Amino acid sequence: MDIIRDYITWRIVVWIMLFLGIFIIFSCRATDNEGLEQVLIDSQMTDETNQIPGTSENNDPLVDQIGLETITLTVDATSREQWVYFSFETGDIVDIKDPLNSIEWDIGFKLTQVKLNGGVSGPGMGSVVMLTETTFEDITIAPENGYRSDSEDTLAIVPQSEKGWYVYTGPPTHWILPLEDRVFVIKAADGTYAKLRFVGYYKDNENKEDSGFVTLDYVHQSDGSRNF
Repeated sequence: MDIIRDYITWRIVVWIMLFLGIFIIFSCRATDNEGLEQVLIDSQMTDETNQIPGTSENNDPLVDQIGLETITLTVDATSREQWVYFSFETGDIVDIKDPLNSIEWDIGFKLTQVKLNGGVSGPGMGSVVMLTETTFEDITIAPENGYRSDSEDTLAIVPQSEKGWYVYTGPPTHWILPLEDRVFVIKAADGTYAKLRFVGYYKDNENKEDSGFVTLDYVHQSDGSRNF
């Protein structure tokens, strides 16, 4: 019986030692793996930290491209008596009771006439620079100088054929056609900038039917800068 007891005790001791050995081996491996993972994490953090601000992984400068939306607007300017008023801030037609004392509008439309909220037309800073022999897309910054406001003598966007935004073809068609090489940079009533081009004067521009519907494309920079 003593021999059997000793044999069982010895087997128990062997199994305990074997179990402890296996436990120690796996614990060491787990510790090593954790250490390796930490090294990899630290390495990645070091790489990101050492990256030069304003550059990409291939060392190319990062470029912030802020695309301002080009909006197409059609205004029913068919009335011969009533002006229709538009606000860049709201992006919509606005109802103005007293335009001479309101800064809630930027541009007024009546048939081929266009007035701005500045000078003799309103209390704002409305004024314009007409740029010729250029394209809408090429104008990426508003001019610093050269702006004109409405005066007693004439509207800043002159309502005459080839003097402002359109050409009148005369008989027999009597069409009003936008001048394609002209871009108007507008200083709005609040001093912000917009660029616009006129693209049509008819409800059906393709067939030149139903005149008095002024259509234009515009971009408004609301942050106060001159960048488009």
